[in-house]
Amino acid sequence: MQTHTLRIIIAILMTLVVMLYFYTNREKDYYSKSAEPAVAQILTEISSWDKRVLLAHLAPEAKQAVSGEQLDKLMNFYRSFGRFQSIKEINFSRTVSTFSLVGEKRINYSGIANFDVGLVNLNITLIERGGFYLVYNLTLAKITED
Repeated sequence: MQTHTLRIIIAILMTLVVMLYFYTNREKDYYSKSAEPAVAQILTEISSWDKRVLLAHLAPEAKQAVSGEQLDKLMNFYRSFGRFQSIKEINFSRTVSTFSLVGEKRINYSGIANFDVGLVNLNITLIERGGFYLVYNLTLAKITED
């Protein structure tokens, strides 16, 4: 009896994993056509490092989470990266997509971008609202050469 129950549980879990894989694969394909170009466009615009431009791209939740002083410090730090040039590598997060099943839809990408200063690690989370993508979270870190 216990072996039979365990087999059923394993079969259900395997089915869920396969279903999530296909779901996130479909999400990745769908967002590659709209969200990936949006990431490049957003980075191009905000890399002027003008606070007003960044604020125009931030989701209301992100604006509430950061104080003006914190935003100024962040902008001063990111300003040293210079202008955005291109995306070298971008990866869709299946994990964030899976967790978005139970909450608001979030699209997360990580990768490597070219800035004036060189290669920069990128992590950006977007929220789609009204046909536009807003930045929920953005992290940039210069890649150091060893």
